[in-house]
Amino acid sequence: MNDEDIARAERLAAESRQIHRDRRERIATAALQGLLAADRIGSISDCVEDAVAFADALIAELDKPKEDKP
Repeated sequence: MNDEDIARAERLAAESRQIHRDRRERIATAALQGLLAADRIGSISDCVEDAVAFADALIAELDKPKEDKP
């Protein structure tokens, strides 16, 4: 593997991490909007933690191979 290949691999890895962060943020934002619209009782930090947990759970489920889904 030459320097160009290594640099390309590093760029692709960085892009992949950014795509994952963006996806997680979009899903967590939608979950947070739902929690706030439902007038969920609790602190905003609790709602944020729940929204991120919902996003992570949804991403994990969506990323499962089809044969693993019921």
